[in-house]
Amino acid sequence: MSEPSPPAEPGRAETAASYVLVLVLALLLALWGAFVVPLKVGTVPVPLSVLVALVGNAALGWWGGRLYGRVGAAGPGLVWLGVALARGTQRREGDLVVPGSVMGLLFLLVGAVTSAVAFGVVGRRPRPAA
Repeated sequence: MSEPSPPAEPGRAETAASYVLVLVLALLLALWGAFVVPLKVGTVPVPLSVLVALVGNAALGWWGGRLYGRVGAAGPGLVWLGVALARGTQRREGDLVVPGSVMGLLFLLVGAVTSAVAFGVVGRRPRPAA
């Protein structure tokens, strides 16, 4: 009886597609997190947006780092930060998604710091042998 063959390494196309998925998820998490910043139960703010920023950016930074090293870890954070900051800027029409409240500022701060930590952690780890 023959032994099963080891799983094949992902090719360039699969790795690139996976990284595009990471970037799209970063964009979607930033949008979703921005829209839940003003979430309240009664008068008590719910920190769901901060949790989304913390867990989402850590996971996407790790995933991007596994795919493309430090550059891959930076991509999701930059996409997330660009989208989140754009939602925190008031438009001419007066629309503002992320208010300048404590929860809005925590959302932006935690997301940015988590992305920076993911970038730093990926840089310290040795890359797996190919």
